[in-house]
Amino acid sequence: MGVLDKLTLTDTAKSKGYDPIRVRRRKLAAAIQDQLGLLSAEAEGGVYRKTVRHRVRDLETDVLVETEQQRRVSPWWWTDDNGMTNLAIRYGSTVLKLKGGKTTVVLKSHDELSGILAGLKTDVLAGRFDEVLAQAAAELRERFGTEEGQA
Repeated sequence: MGVLDKLTLTDTAKSKGYDPIRVRRRKLAAAIQDQLGLLSAEAEGGVYRKTVRHRVRDLETDVLVETEQQRRVSPWWWTDDNGMTNLAIRYGSTVLKLKGGKTTVVLKSHDELSGILAGLKTDVLAGRFDEVLAQAAAELRERFGTEEGQA
């Protein structure tokens, strides 16, 4: 039995290189994961920072150098005057419009956040937010004046 007999193969025509739907899903899922990290750091009394890697060309030696930066993550939740926790899901700088055009999820307590965020991440990766993400992406493109292929 050869090595190819043990592997799972697929036709490359079926797997596309760039799929904007998958990119949007991954971007929102990563942002939700950052919120989960922020929530757990808050519970432990620590600070959560997102690490971003950049490639920068050294002007003297003309060599690409990879650098890391720590970025602050802003929470998507806040507590109102009634003690209710509110959660607004963001895609970039846009607040997502959920059911019926509503933008905020109201929770009875702060303890529900981790379960809700984990469930939202699962739904995003399963494709249940594709229509909402497409609308948000179109809104962002319109705001920046770009077309689908340029963004």
